[in-house]
Amino acid sequence: MYIPTQTPRATYWNRVLLNVFWVILLVNLSSQIFVFESMWGYRPHVTAEQYIISYVLTPDLVILALILVLEGIYKWKPQFSEASITVGSHLYAIFIIMFINPEIGVKPLIMLLPLLVSMIYLNSTYLIASTIISLVYIIILFSTTSTYDYTLRVENIIIAIIFAGTSLTGFGVIRRGRDLLQSLENSMKSEQDLRIQNIIMDRLSKIDPLTDLYNHKTFHEYLGWLIDHQQNNPFPMQLAVLDIDNFKKVNDLYGHWVGDIVLKQVAAIILKNIGADDFAARYGGEEFVIILTAKPLETSYEINEKIRADIAAMPIAEMEGQSVTISIGMHDFVGADSKSFVFQKADDALYEAKKTGKNKIVVL
Repeated sequence: MYIPTQTPRATYWNRVLLNVFWVILLVNLSSQIFVFESMWGYRPHVTAEQYIISYVLTPDLVILALILVLEGIYKWKPQFSEASITVGSHLYAIFIIMFINPEIGVKPLIMLLPLLVSMIYLNSTYLIASTIISLVYIIILFSTTSTYDYTLRVENIIIAIIFAGTSLTGFGVIRRGRDLLQSLENSMKSEQDLRIQNIIMDRLSKIDPLTDLYNHKTFHEYLGWLIDHQQNNPFPMQLAVLDIDNFKKVNDLYGHWVGDIVLKQVAAIILKNIGADDFAARYGGEEFVIILTAKPLETSYEINEKIRADIAAMPIAEMEGQSVTISIGMHDFVGADSKSFVFQKADDALYEAKKTGKNKIVVL
């Protein structure tokens, strides 16, 4: 038999009900002591010692043992805690009724306890079982009441009506509670769907759909943030601007769809070679940018050289096995550089690489 694990909310309510049981025990003990002290020495048929044992210690120790058992189940077998507390509420009520003074006419109302527990759990099965037990108890009351004791019979009828009203109210509360939980669940699902949609939209607004790299706008935002961050936390940073050599010829000879394949494959090599702390974006057309952080210039140069070499050595099937080359301009950031200055220096280095032969790296 599969027994579901307890959710945090279920565990919370189990703890609340156990605390209620402890409070009821303390209230019951206090009332017993108050009644004992209020007799002013008049205790018919029993001595003070007999009264304490029969009407105070015995019932309270039995109830204490029951609560300790429920506490043990709550701690070591929490998956059974809800069912055990429901059953325990019936035993709790029965024990109090058994030991309470028979002359107290309202004591059957203690059987409302398991009905209320079932309502708190929003469990109609528990409530049906509690209602049946209460009904059996009322039948026993009627069968043991003298036909001449009209007052007691009227009291029993009133108690039966209270039980019936509580049960009907309980079913209404459970149904309403489930409706509210369903409504809350639907609301949370809608909120989650909206959050996911916002995340997707946010990603779409930042990612270039062809290469899966960041786009032009996101690059400028991130570069500006990094430069601002440098004011308080200086760290090594280099900017590289990459451009595919003779890309117009690729489009003219093989078509723009082959040009798109080239862009995707170049982007894939860039992503393969940069680290988790680095940033790559498609700047526009056949131009890419890479921001390398937390590395000395020599290490960043080696990464870009690896990217350049891998691209030059990559045969492209759609271009009859030929490859493309890239030119790279790099600038090593210093603390006084502005965003526009950093990009301008890297772009000037790229222009120098293009002018002096292409398929190379120039650092300015």
